[in-house]
Formats: sequence, C-alpha cells, structure tokens
Amino acid sequence: MARRHVVLIATGCMLAATAAGHCEAQSIAALPEGVEAVWDMSKAYRETTATRERICINGMWRWQPVAEKTDEVPTGGWGFLKVPAPWPGTSFWMHRDSQTHYPHPRWQDENLSAVDMAWYQREISVPTEWAGRRICISLAYLNSYAAVYIDGTNVGEVYFPGGEVEITDACRPGTTQVLSLYTVALPLNEEIISYADATGGTRSRGRVIRRGLCGDAFLVSTPAAAHIDDVRVATSVRQWQITVDVALEGLQPGAGYRLRAVITDNGRTVQELASDQFGPADLDDGRFAFAGQWRPDKLWDLHTPQNTYDLQLSLLDAGGAVLDTHQPVRFGFRELWIEGRDFVLNGTRLYCCAVPLDNAQIGASAACYQGARESMLRHKALGVNLMYTHNYDCLPGSHLGFDEILRAADDVGMLISFSMPHVKDYEWEAPDADATNGYARHAEFYVRQAQNHPSVVMYSMNHNYTGYSQDMNPDRIDGIYNPFPDPSGESDLRYDRSARLARRGEAIVRGLDPTRVIYHHSSGNNGQLHTINCYLNFVPIQERSDWFEHWATEGVKPVFLCEYGVPIRMSWTMHRGWYEGKRYWTNGKLKYQFCTAEWGSQFLGDRAYALTEPEREDLRWEA
Repeated sequence: MARRHVVLIATGCMLAATAAGHCEAQSIAALPEGVEAVWDMSKAYRETTATRERICINGMWRWQPVAEKTDEVPTGGWGFLKVPAPWPGTSFWMHRDSQTHYPHPRWQDENLSAVDMAWYQREISVPTEWAGRRICISLAYLNSYAAVYIDGTNVGEVYFPGGEVEITDACRPGTTQVLSLYTVALPLNEEIISYADATGGTRSRGRVIRRGLCGDAFLVSTPAAAHIDDVRVATSVRQWQITVDVALEGLQPGAGYRLRAVITDNGRTVQELASDQFGPADLDDGRFAFAGQWRPDKLWDLHTPQNTYDLQLSLLDAGGAVLDTHQPVRFGFRELWIEGRDFVLNGTRLYCCAVPLDNAQIGASAACYQGARESMLRHKALGVNLMYTHNYDCLPGSHLGFDEILRAADDVGMLISFSMPHVKDYEWEAPDADATNGYARHAEFYVRQAQNHPSVVMYSMNHNYTGYSQDMNPDRIDGIYNPFPDPSGESDLRYDRSARLARRGEAIVRGLDPTRVIYHHSSGNNGQLHTINCYLNFVPIQERSDWFEHWATEGVKPVFLCEYGVPIRMSWTMHRGWYEGKRYWTNGKLKYQFCTAEWGSQFLGDRAYALTEPEREDLRWEA
C-alpha cells in the first residue's frame, strides 16, 4: 500500500470513457451518493526529481469479472473496486475483507470467490513535461498476470510477483487516455505442497487466494537512455562503512560514468560519496557497487527508530553532467551480526522475543501503514521485538504488498524476519536450474522489497521443510550435531535432499544480499541458526528453562525458537488431530473440550477452573 497517497472521495457519479472515447453512463454501475472515482492526476501522490517522476494511480478503478479470455476491452458491465486490494470473495480463514466493491447489475449475484479473470480500467494523463522520457506502468505486487492496454491496444505484460511494462510509444503526453488491465489469477504450479503442518507436507490443487492488484500502481517516467534502475544501501557498524549497490540500464559501450550519493538528515547534507569512473564492462550482472567510510552521529535501533537518513543517488557522465537522479532512498545506519550464541545489534547483545506478523495475510486494512503500525506498537508494548512475516511461501496470492508494513516497522522499531520463496515450489533437476527455474527471479524481487528497510534484519526460508527427528533434543541443540551425514551412509535421504535444496536457495539469496542473517524456519542445525518448532505444551516452567542447559554451556550458534512458548491452540483442548477417522490440523470443523484450567491454574489458581460459556457448550456437546 503506497505511502501518503491521496485517495479522494467526493459526490456524484462519474461517466466512463471507453477506449473509443465515448461516454456510456448505462455501462457502469451507479455509485452511492458521496462516492466518486476521482482520477485527477494533479491531486495524486507523486515523487519527483530533476530527471524522473512517478505518480500514484491507486484509488477507485472500474472493475469486472469475466469468464473467458478476450483481447477486446469491455465497453460495458463495469463496477468499481479499490486498488490496491484483493478481489472480493477471498475465502481463507485468516483473511478479512475490508474494502467495499460496487458491482454492476450484470454480475452482482456472481460467486466472486470462483473468479480467476477480471478487467481493470481507469483514465490516466501523462504530463507534458514527460515527453522524450521512458514511460512505464509499474505494478508493485500482482497476483498474478496482467496484460496492459492503452486506449484498447495491448502494449505489454506483467507477471507475478510484479514489475513494469513500458508504454512510451502508446502515450500522448498532455491528453487523457484509458488504461485497461486484463488480469488472471494463475497459480505458480497446478499442485502445491503446504508445510504449514510441520509433521509433513500436504498436497492440494494450486490456487490463488488473494487475487489481482495487491500492491501499489504507479505511472513512472525515467530517462530514455542511461538511468538508475535500483539502489541498495548497506551499512556496517563494525567497519563504519556504507555501501551503495546500484542496478543500471542503458549504458553506452565505451562511455564512462560516475555515481554520486548525497546523504541528508531532515534536508541537511551530512555525507557525500562518489564512485570512481566505470563503464558497462565493470558491471556485475547489471550492477555496480561503491563504498565509503562514515561514522554517523546517530544509529537506527529498537529505541531510536526515528534515526533515519535519505540517500539521493545521481548518475553522471564522464564530464560530470547529471544523466539521472533517483528518488531519495530512506535507510537507517545499523548492523545486526552473530557472535557465538548471541545476536548483536550495533554492538549490544540482543535477546529476541518473536511472534508471527500476519498483517499481509489478513487484508488491506491491516496491511496499510496505520494498521501495521498499530499491530506492532501493541506487540512492542507486550515485549515483542521481532516479528517474522507469516507467509510460509511466496506463491501467488500468499500475501498482499509489504511496502507499508515494512515502513511501519522502520518507524516503530520492530525487527523483521522477511520470508523468502520456498524451494519446494520450484523444479531443481535441470543442470542450470538455479538460474532458470524462476527461484532467483522471485528471490530478487523479495530482496529488493526489503533491502533498504533497517527493520529487516533476517531472511527466513523453507519453513517446516528440513526438520529431523533430533532437532528438538536438548542434548543436540548446540550447532555442533550434524543431522545430515554423508548420503552414502545410513541417512534419511529425504531430509538430506531437502537440506541440500534449502542451502541452494540460501546461496541465491545470500548472493543478492550478503548483509543479513538467513535461517531456515524449523530446521534444527541447518544454516546460521538452530531453529526449533517445538510446542512443549504443559511442560512445567522449570523444565522449559532446563531444556537449554546444554546449549547455554556448549552451543556455538544462536537458537531461534521460531514456534515455542505457551501451548498451541490445539493443546488447550483434548483434540489430537483425529475425528471420526479423518485427520485435521488447525482448522477441523469440530468442537472439542477445552482444557484451559490445566495450563491456567499455575498462574490463576482456582479461578482457572471457573467454566466459561464456550466451555459449557463444548461439555454439553461432549455429553
């Protein structure tokens, strides 16, 4: 969800302009009094530099579901839907619809949960001063395919998880044009394996839960020739160094270039950096990095989240003329590293209390800045200082956009472990699979989402995939025990293969961002951390503490209790996973006796045995 974007609500009902330019009031759903789709580009949120600009085109768009693919932009049947937001009718236990859609009478009674194709439409006007620039439509997070049309002509495609399509040749700066998107909710695979249940994978048909434009939409202009495509800022407290890693496009063979970075604090310049001269041959996979020494006056930390800076990067030619100036990149100077068993943040040993972060799964209201900030402030008040994004994979529809959530984490001072794509969802048998199976492209997308947020200190991967029988054994939680012996020995080949795949995925992510901790969720001793998914349930408090005695004396790496603590919700009951011959996990459609007193009595005493009305209802059902 975009930052500080203007969403305008006014009175009246707007007429729709078709691709041919005709108004057809009868072809659009009537909006209630007080609601209007406003597409005035002059009132939209924008980011501008001397050489580029991007304008937010979020807001109320025309929208309609369709049953068949067509290259013809519809001329009627339009309702209205907010962008960004998933399509109406999302069916998932965690999701809560928070946006109002306005259906057309033609499809108002349709079951929208079964829809997998839809059209979007709105008007745009490219500013006259953009003439001569490269112009694109940018979709920040897409589930999961869009064909882009300008005035009824197909100009390109965008694929999951998001990206840009150039529309320069179709644009007429200074005039009003119609932007239409044909979108399809395509699963990554026909069949998926879920490891939400740590006891084993569950196969099911691939489906897209959250469909459509689930992130910000922008109209973007950049220089037509050499320009900056991406900026990553990395900071080191141990070395007092800042590194700027830049993706560049359009460089001319034989030409020389330089990069210049200006760092400001509330508009005041505090540091400047400049690269040596370089050419296209000096780029590594399209990127160029340069570094400088800098010991700033303030660090970003849990208690000082306001300590951020802005870095504005310019690309210069050999003569010093500015070819492109990127939008300012906000960052915080900080470093998290590992020393033996400990995490260290900016030189101070850090103890983490971690819980899942569900906002991107719940809905648009929870994933916006205000909703995410409220969630994190509430958790921080309870002592939580680390939250891990709760999408256990990065499949189409697994979540909404993270931009506002991560910005809120930066401002609150909440550490984030950010989920990467799961290796189980990709084919790894081909000799060049690491480069061609799609994993690297998707991993890069997610790394770029997180790379400049100081709150993101870890990447979590391959959830519940590489655990083994001894990963919770108190005598083997030390980072020394090797659960994956030589495959020629008496080892479990399934886990060996999973562990090897997990490490291949980790290597790809580490190549994109070597500065953050990377761990495999619920994987025991596999990677930088020993991670445990262990619900000790009603084990007494002293025994829970004693569980880590061996690690505390002999351990060589941190232990991350990614799922540990009070009993899981099933453990508060007599439910053990089976009912009438069928196995359920956490969402079984059955009632079962609550056992809250067994746990609560150690804290509440006799009060824990007072029956609540839900307990009475379940007891009656049991009887």
